[in-house]
Amino acid sequence: MQKIIIALLLYFAMAGNSMAAVWVKINENNLSKLSVDKQSILQKEQLTRAWIKIEYKTPQKNIESPDKEYDLSKLLWYFNCAEQKSATSQVFQYLNTQLIYSAGIDAKGAEFIEPVPETDFDLAMRYVCSTRKPVKTPSSTSPASPTKPTTKPEAVKNPAPQAAVAAEKPAPIEPASQNKSEPAQLAKAKEKSEKPVAHTAHWTYEGKEGPENWGKLKPEFVTCNTGLNQSPINIENTVDASMKPLKLLQKFPIKDIVNNGHTVQANFKVGNILAIDNMSFQLKQVHFHAPSENTIKGKSFPLEAHFVHADAKGNLSVIAVMFKEGKSNIGLEKLWKQIPSDIDKSVNLKSRVLASEMMPANRDYYRFSGSLTTPPCSEGVRWLLIKTPMTASNEQIEAFKSVLKHHNNRPVQPLNGRVIVE
Repeated sequence: MQKIIIALLLYFAMAGNSMAAVWVKINENNLSKLSVDKQSILQKEQLTRAWIKIEYKTPQKNIESPDKEYDLSKLLWYFNCAEQKSATSQVFQYLNTQLIYSAGIDAKGAEFIEPVPETDFDLAMRYVCSTRKPVKTPSSTSPASPTKPTTKPEAVKNPAPQAAVAAEKPAPIEPASQNKSEPAQLAKAKEKSEKPVAHTAHWTYEGKEGPENWGKLKPEFVTCNTGLNQSPINIENTVDASMKPLKLLQKFPIKDIVNNGHTVQANFKVGNILAIDNMSFQLKQVHFHAPSENTIKGKSFPLEAHFVHADAKGNLSVIAVMFKEGKSNIGLEKLWKQIPSDIDKSVNLKSRVLASEMMPANRDYYRFSGSLTTPPCSEGVRWLLIKTPMTASNEQIEAFKSVLKHHNNRPVQPLNGRVIVE
């Protein structure tokens, strides 16, 4: 919880008695129950506020005063529904109905951040923003946003991932079900997008066109320098959120492999699925970075694989797998044998390679919100970093390095208030 400096106990007592609260439960698990006071939802200009109540199954320690414990929190949260960001303005903590801590800050001075998906902030924002009334803008009489969103906050937040998919060059995004009456011109466009396309923007991992200057190379790359939710990151302090197990279908093998000059990328046949947040993401491709881009408690790994998934609207989810030096990996062994020497020339894979061959059996993971690690560094990407590393032999690691002839890891980026859950 962010630092809050102004105690507002009297205000809360008066507010609580001025109107009967109508608490609506929006989520409950084995750790806590999350409710919103429906009567308190109020829209003020660009912000929407609401009182939130979190009832904990076991006492929690107060961050400001570790000697204090609480089992109930009442918070005044402000939401910027247009930008999908939120901030805490007031907080009151209770133990057995007795107030043990209270503090607050003016909403104008609060820090608005993008909530981690599926956390209390995220769930509350989805509910509150779905109840707000349409706002008319001076230039239009149409609502600024629908009264009820059809997708989760990350799905409507940032259209950039669609361009990001093209930058990473996976197979074209396809809906889960195909429309047989699809217009001929659309079918042709999709057929054209399946062909490998050379990188049109010149960027590198070192020198004047290296990571520190990516945002200056093209206007489309500006997020690389200005974004606040950039990847990769260092996994250090985390929040225990009892994450649900990953739901994966991985029966369909890799179709082809390409060396695009920035990495080695293998594209999958259609059919592999990641189910998360009540959404379905298709596995498009896997590519590799040496050394690893993300780090765990400051530790770097010699190799990292990124399994890029996309839904029908272009929203991205990336599963990251670390490799440490050890026993050779059977999946990498088959892939490395067919890496083409020519840049941007794809080769159909002769061997059958499944994603599961490059993932551990234990798939406990860290989750955070981030971006692509290459230009245009588009944000709004769900990152799922598997805790247990795989092994790759020294020969396999060196073979990858010899193909690229340079490192291809972007430096770790600031968290900027993001929360990492596990």
